[in-house]
Amino acid sequence: MKGVKELKVRIKSVTNIKKITSAMEMVAATKLRRLQERALATRPFADRIEQMMRRVAAHADPAASPLLEEKGVSEREALVVVGADKGLCGAYNSNLLRHALKQVEEVKAEGVGTSLYLFGRRPQAFFGKLKGAEIAWVHPDPIEKIEYSSIRRAMDILVAAFVADEVQRVRVVYTQKKSMASFVPVTQDLLPVAESGADGAGDGEAALDYILEPSPDVIMKRLLPRYLEMQLYAAVLESLAAEFAARRMAMKSATDAAEEMLGTLGMEYNKARQEGITGELLDIVGGVVVQAG
Repeated sequence: MKGVKELKVRIKSVTNIKKITSAMEMVAATKLRRLQERALATRPFADRIEQMMRRVAAHADPAASPLLEEKGVSEREALVVVGADKGLCGAYNSNLLRHALKQVEEVKAEGVGTSLYLFGRRPQAFFGKLKGAEIAWVHPDPIEKIEYSSIRRAMDILVAAFVADEVQRVRVVYTQKKSMASFVPVTQDLLPVAESGADGAGDGEAALDYILEPSPDVIMKRLLPRYLEMQLYAAVLESLAAEFAARRMAMKSATDAAEEMLGTLGMEYNKARQEGITGELLDIVGGVVVQAG
């Protein structure tokens, strides 16, 4: 049985940890609400503009924009990895990085190289230490404070690499929040823009022949860059929302564990204190008996 003083120190330490994890849980919950609002406001628009662009692509000349051009045999792809700057969010980072590494290894087995474009310090640290990883670009600022202008600059770099045929495909790896307790890493194609589903099949609409003004070619040239920026922006926002949801859940689990540990330590402390009091009473009684004898 541990001594009373040692138990008091442990109780104080666990209490302090509980205060920290509880505060971090509240901070994560506050940031989650804000990011969730941004993500939820962006995702429907991103999904809808994707449907619209694929429908227009079905009527446009594939040569109208180099972003529609299938490169044929792929020798190199650009993989955008959207991760976190910090830890303390459960398995969020490890699951994402494991998924991204699997994508790199799969295309490597097919003879395709990978240029990495990284958002977040955790992916930068992970791939920076990985032998053979080719990092082409990193986002310099904290991802939590990312603005649309940063997404636009990143997308300009990716488009330039694709148009110059430095890469033949662009994909993004991020974490999709299925629920408040379920977060799944996913891979989404960005370039070239696919024409599958261009007739709107699967979205509840009948196949219609639209009259497009100006011409489909002009629409594609003007809207494709905005469409790609919105797709990447939506992925970053959803990844951030998933990160803070995971951090909130991890901090809540830590707070609950600390509360349970305090209960156990409290029982041990009371038992040790009671044993100490009983021992002192026995010493007093023993002394009185000796004197009486």
